[in-house]
Amino acid sequence: MTHKDLTAELSQRLQWTQSKTSDMLDAAVELMNEKLAEETQISVQNFGVLETRKKSERISVNPQTQERYLVPPKIVAVFKPASGMKGLFRNEEDEA
Repeated sequence: MTHKDLTAELSQRLQWTQSKTSDMLDAAVELMNEKLAEETQISVQNFGVLETRKKSERISVNPQTQERYLVPPKIVAVFKPASGMKGLFRNEEDEA
C-alpha cells in the first residue's frame, strides 16, 4: 500500500478530505519520529509497540582485503506486533 493509497482509504473511511487526511498522517508521523528520537516507546493497543534500540559500535573486517574498520553505533527503530497481530504477518515463502 502506498502513501497515496493509505490517504485515499483513510479519507474514505473517516469521511475527511484527502488534504485533511494527508495533514493528519504527516502530523502523526512527525510526532512518532520525535518520540522515537527521544527514545520513548510508542504503544498502539491491539497493534504493537514501536521502540528504538541502540546497536553498539563494532569492528568489521573486509573479507577480501582483511582491512579492519570501526562501524559506529547506531539507533534503529524496532516494531513488536501485539500477540493478536502475529498471525497476520506472514512471509510469501510461507504461502508457497
